[in-house]
Amino acid sequence: MTSSKISEKDKALGRNYDRAAWFYEKSAKIYSTNQIRKTKQYQMQHIEPGDTVLYLGAGAGEDAVMAARHGAKVTCIDISQGMLEQVQKKLDEENLSAELVCVNAYDHDRIGHYDVVAANYFLNVFRRDDMAKMMAHTATFVRDGGKYLIADVSTAQGNPLAKAFNIFYLKLAMGSFWLMGLVPWHENYDYPAFFSDAGLNWEHTEYFRFAKKGPILFQSIVARRC
Repeated sequence: MTSSKISEKDKALGRNYDRAAWFYEKSAKIYSTNQIRKTKQYQMQHIEPGDTVLYLGAGAGEDAVMAARHGAKVTCIDISQGMLEQVQKKLDEENLSAELVCVNAYDHDRIGHYDVVAANYFLNVFRRDDMAKMMAHTATFVRDGGKYLIADVSTAQGNPLAKAFNIFYLKLAMGSFWLMGLVPWHENYDYPAFFSDAGLNWEHTEYFRFAKKGPILFQSIVARRC
């Protein structure tokens, strides 16, 4: 695990995530009825053995471990050392390896380096304008023709009752993260609407339902670098 220079603001936010590192994935599995993990597993069909793959805001890293197990050359960046320690623990348990770097994505300088960049539950930690800037910046890490993958919460879909459940349930979850100082309050983003400005082309969106049969709450999006 390597470290780069981290600003005091990032250090403070990183400490909030450090405190959440031990229960982050466990709680996500419970409240999402395991659908968050499913959105990440879906991405494996879009990652080839030998691909260079960057995980942005890698968190506790269950998706990065999936990719390493799949034969990808994985790099994880996060501002939380505690989260990266969780990733390293998982890798060690399976005798896998990945590059782990404690750094802000704006300070990561590997332009055009990766076959795949995965922004899983990462872009929704920013307010709208900051999210659009972060997407545009991190899209430059993808080689021409490479893939940009997003697993995240979905905008409201379906009939009025399903849409109301989506909004209520996901805002309830966002509220808990807001209280822990992990995310600002914001709307759920229609990510493909920002792709053109980021130099990305939308290819496919796979939706995931609450308890497999309920309203749509989560999505896995595949885009390609122009």
